[in-house]
Amino acid sequence: MRNTLVAFVLLLTACTPTTTRPSFAPFPEALHAVINASPGVVTEAARTLLIADTVPVRFASTPDAWLETREFAGTYKLRLWADPDAPGKARVTIEAVYRPAEDPSRTPRDLEHAAPPGSPGLLRAERLLAALKEKLGVTNY
Repeated sequence: MRNTLVAFVLLLTACTPTTTRPSFAPFPEALHAVINASPGVVTEAARTLLIADTVPVRFASTPDAWLETREFAGTYKLRLWADPDAPGKARVTIEAVYRPAEDPSRTPRDLEHAAPPGSPGLLRAERLLAALKEKLGVTNY
């Protein structure tokens, strides 16, 4: 009986549904591509590329295949989601956002807007996606 209980507790803790990903979806304006690498590899490559490009990374999770930068160039921020696609490939979404105002009565996400074309945020997102494609390869469906 005791071994069964221990096994059950281990099973429950191993299958926890928690994630570090945000509860919201990316803005529709986010960039998309299918990269020829697993989601975790894409996330780690993105982290390395951003740090080399002097963009501060606030959080990166290889198991959850998610990354968020700190604010840069004012109030711009990037977020990357990498989801499984075909074996050995990841559907990558890179969101560039900015926050034009502060309002403590609202959540930070409520104040974010998609970065406009030509903005420092969107240019960095485009540069990151191009670097991931070059480093890991891209699939064109």
